[in-house]
Amino acid sequence: MDNKLFELEKQLEDYSGYCQLDIESGLLFPENFRQIYKYKIFGDNLLSIPANLIIDGDDDEFEKPFSFLNTSEELDVFEKEFRSEISDHFIQIGHLYNCTELVLLNKIKNTVHVFHVSDIADKDWLNYKLENGICNLDEFVNSIRPQTVCCLINPKDYSEWDIFEIRNETELKTERELMEFNDKKTVNEEYIEQVKKSLEKGFDINYAPQSVLLNFKK
Repeated sequence: MDNKLFELEKQLEDYSGYCQLDIESGLLFPENFRQIYKYKIFGDNLLSIPANLIIDGDDDEFEKPFSFLNTSEELDVFEKEFRSEISDHFIQIGHLYNCTELVLLNKIKNTVHVFHVSDIADKDWLNYKLENGICNLDEFVNSIRPQTVCCLINPKDYSEWDIFEIRNETELKTERELMEFNDKKTVNEEYIEQVKKSLEKGFDINYAPQSVLLNFKK
């Protein structure tokens, strides 16, 4: 796991930061998870996990933006909003899609679980997700990669969106096709061009890598 975390730290370069959890909150996590704190990999719009980690064989779906839990305030929200429905041996370690889906660690079994915030209203479905992890912690960390997926939405009609993802360093996936390029520079240029075209037709960025967000703030 350390090798993967070191690799992520290098790939994220200047976009990431160190964990902002206070010492007391950090001690709530099991020791094998706390090694993650040593690495500069924290912040929003930086990381993702492949869709097939959650649903086996789901290779055609786009990656899922992921962020590690980074502040004591986030942990307090989880305790206030969800702890009454979730036993103490689960702790939140992150979220997908800007907190609409929460990522938990079972501290006893060392398994990772994902549930949607709306699942609280369906106890049977929530219990199913808590009883069935998607993988163990090592597998989860080793599957994390820098986020490349970018989703833009028509603000006048939320049923219309554009979504782009760089795969295997030289492939650009859209909802319509998978384009292959000769090198990373060329695929990144086309990626930015696709985002620019979507913005020009009036779409707003729903989520995107930090590098893309900064590029279009200039």
